[in-house]
Amino acid sequence: MENAPHKFIVYAAHFFVFIKKTVLLQRKNKEGTIMKKIILSVLAFGICSFTFAQKKKVQFEAGINYPLGFGEDANKENHVGLYFNGTYNFSESPLSVKLKLSYESYTVVMNQYANSPFNGRSLSLIPSLNYNFPMSEKSSFYAGLGAGISADNTDSGVFNEGCETHFVVAPQIGAEFFRHLNLSAQYNITQKDFCRLMFGVGYVF
Repeated sequence: MENAPHKFIVYAAHFFVFIKKTVLLQRKNKEGTIMKKIILSVLAFGICSFTFAQKKKVQFEAGINYPLGFGEDANKENHVGLYFNGTYNFSESPLSVKLKLSYESYTVVMNQYANSPFNGRSLSLIPSLNYNFPMSEKSSFYAGLGAGISADNTDSGVFNEGCETHFVVAPQIGAEFFRHLNLSAQYNITQKDFCRLMFGVGYVF
C-alpha cells in the first residue's frame, strides 16, 4: 500500500504526457490543414489571375437565339433570332461588363383573344454586369444581371403600329468554351405579355 501514491504519480505523469502529445498532434494537424487551405487558395487565385490575364480586354460576339415557353401553346410562334454582344473584361478581375443588342421572335399567349397565341417580336438593348468563374484555361462559367429597354410588338415588324417600349431586367447565365463558343440563357422580365426565356449560341472573337 505504501507504493500506491508513487504508482499514482507515475500513472498521472504518463497520462499528462499522453494528453500533451495528443494536443500537440491535433495542433500540428490543424496547422497543416490551415496551411493546405492557404496554399490551395493561393493556387486558385493564381490560376484565376492567369486565366483572366489570358482573356482579351474587349471581345465581340455574334450569335443566334431561340425562345422556350412554358404552358399550352407557349411555343407555337417561336422563331430563331439574332444578337450581337460587346464585352469588356476588367484586368485580373472576375468581373466583366456586356452590352447586348438582340432581336427575338417568340410566342405571346393572350387568352382573352380568340386568335391567341401571337408572334411577339422584340429588339432589346441591355447592358449587364457578370461574374466569371474559370473552369480551365480555355473555358469559364458566368452569371450576371442586366437592365435595359425592349421595343415589343405583336403586329408585323417591331417598330410598326402596336410597338410598345418596356423596361426589362435580365438575369443571365452562360458558359464559354474553347475561348470562342458561348452558350447562354437569359430571362427577360418585363411587361407580363412579353416576358421570355431565351437561349443563345454565339461565336466570340
